Amino acid sequence: MFSYETTVSYSRTDRNGKVPMHEILNLLQDCSTFHSEDIGRGVSYMKREARAWVLVAYKVIVNRPIMFGQKITIGTSPSKFSSMFASRQYFIKDENGDYLVQADSLWVLIDIQTRKPLRITEEDSSVYKPEPIFDNIKASRKIRFSSERTKLESFKVLKTYIDSNGHMNNANYLRAAEEFLPTNFPCHEVDIVYNKEAM
Repeated sequence: MFSYETTVSYSRTDRNGKVPMHEILNLLQDCSTFHSEDIGRGVSYMKREARAWVLVAYKVIVNRPIMFGQKITIGTSPSKFSSMFASRQYFIKDENGDYLVQADSLWVLIDIQTRKPLRITEEDSSVYKPEPIFDNIKASRKIRFSSERTKLESFKVLKTYIDSNGHMNNANYLRAAEEFLPTNFPCHEVDIVYNKEAM
């Protein structure tokens, strides 16, 4: 398990002083990146190996809003590895140790040149020491819709949305989707499936 403490900065918040969902994803992403750096499997290592962990799915539950100036602890731990998929769980806690956010995610390891999945080996997984945090939250590669789906307008992927893996950063998919929601739309739970990389 890896965790770090921080204070919610102004640049993380929206017009109401609240951390929006895409910024919550950025906090979770920062935590897993810090964890990988801490065990020697960070960005530089992965670049040298021409590999990358790519997110397949997220399930994020927001129990209470995260506000400007709030002191929080963000934590993560891989929970399971198979030959093709890795699961990683996250939390964000307040000063009292109460869960503000709980999340589960599913990842694949890819070859950066071919963009194709790689088999996850013992060498890939052993350094992470899996330790499940929750047993009641599970990301899925399929979304079940309770009503008819509506296709909305398309948008252009901006250059600033691309990360060091050469594709649109995970949080920016949600950032783009949030543009289609009404102002101050309450969002307490989100399921995300990344079907195809946007370049």
